[in-house]
Amino acid sequence: MQKLLEEKMSKQIQVFYELEVLNGKAEELREIARQMVAFNEQGEPETLVYNVYMSEDEKLFTFLETWADSSAGIFHAERFATGEFVAQVLERTGAGRLCFYGDVSDEMKNWASENGFDVEYAPRIDGFVRQSIKS
Repeated sequence: MQKLLEEKMSKQIQVFYELEVLNGKAEELREIARQMVAFNEQGEPETLVYNVYMSEDEKLFTFLETWADSSAGIFHAERFATGEFVAQVLERTGAGRLCFYGDVSDEMKNWASENGFDVEYAPRIDGFVRQSIKS
């Protein structure tokens, strides 16, 4: 069981996407985030984790995501890039930092490059997944 879990984890891609919030746009971004979460929860079974955060000073808007693998990432990215949310988010944010953690496929890297994303890549060295020990 643990070995199977470790194999699945080794294919996962973690995403960190942090954007600067334009003045006065934090509340609008919160509402957009709620809509995005519902949209992705319903339509992306291979997006395993999808959390959105706003810093306490309302200057940073952050996405933390986990995709089952690069194919799931491409599926998510295409839905985002061709959907209504990309414009809504980018109109309310400034500079950003996008990082992919894990063994990202060349296909995913090419997709990101061809669509204008400047991504920092960090291949996985090692790791584990622990089931909660609390009952």
